[in-house]
Amino acid sequence: MIRFYTLPPSDVDWPYILINANNPALGYIRKHRKAIKSIIIDSGVEIFRNPEVKDYPKGHIYRIVKLHNHVRRILPDAEVYATVPDYCDDYHPGSLWLSSEITNIERTFQNVVKYTEKFDYVNWLIPVQGWNKQPKSIERCIKLYQGSGILSEFDYFAIGNLCVEPDVMIVYATCWLARKLLPDKKLHVFGLKLRALRLVKGFIDSFDSTAWTRPVNSKLGNWSCKNSEERRRFFKAWISRLNEILSQKTLVEAVQK
Repeated sequence: MIRFYTLPPSDVDWPYILINANNPALGYIRKHRKAIKSIIIDSGVEIFRNPEVKDYPKGHIYRIVKLHNHVRRILPDAEVYATVPDYCDDYHPGSLWLSSEITNIERTFQNVVKYTEKFDYVNWLIPVQGWNKQPKSIERCIKLYQGSGILSEFDYFAIGNLCVEPDVMIVYATCWLARKLLPDKKLHVFGLKLRALRLVKGFIDSFDSTAWTRPVNSKLGNWSCKNSEERRRFFKAWISRLNEILSQKTLVEAVQK
């Protein structure tokens, strides 16, 4: 079963929750703690949408660790994962590179090695980064993890370079390669689009999205939800579409049969 992580409407129970280090939604967690089975704490990488921002603010890692520890106290029986702060290349390609040798991949790797060692009690989700529109580049990241021992130490890895990728074939190639290189690991995809899910659902274990706030069919209109009733209606429609996709055969499954 593929897990779908999100932050649903405030009055809806959901077992798999995505929260952001910059906006932790602790009110939802407390209210629905009996229904929650697992939480992923995102690193807050969206700050890099601003091309002027080149690094996380000072002390950001402590915010993530503190939030991880706090959520574990609220939900002692749930799985709580914290994402190591990574550096993306899809918002503004090349803007987070320090040089051709120290790209966003190496910067992510450096954080992973540093913080997993410093905070070894945290249940880390390890980001796999790559270069914009270059699926094969994730191999560079995975080889660094393999050489450092990260690959053997952790079992949950998250593809982080597809959040704003519109080309489903790039998404497919990236997820296919990640599964090939990490055959015995759990794979998460950050920000996966529904239109790409049908192609990659055979390769992944989980994904997240908050795109349910926008309509998935014309019956819901062409706007983002504006009130609690619309939020419930949009979420229900999005989950219905998700279940429809998950019940369909993928192209790979059809060929195999």
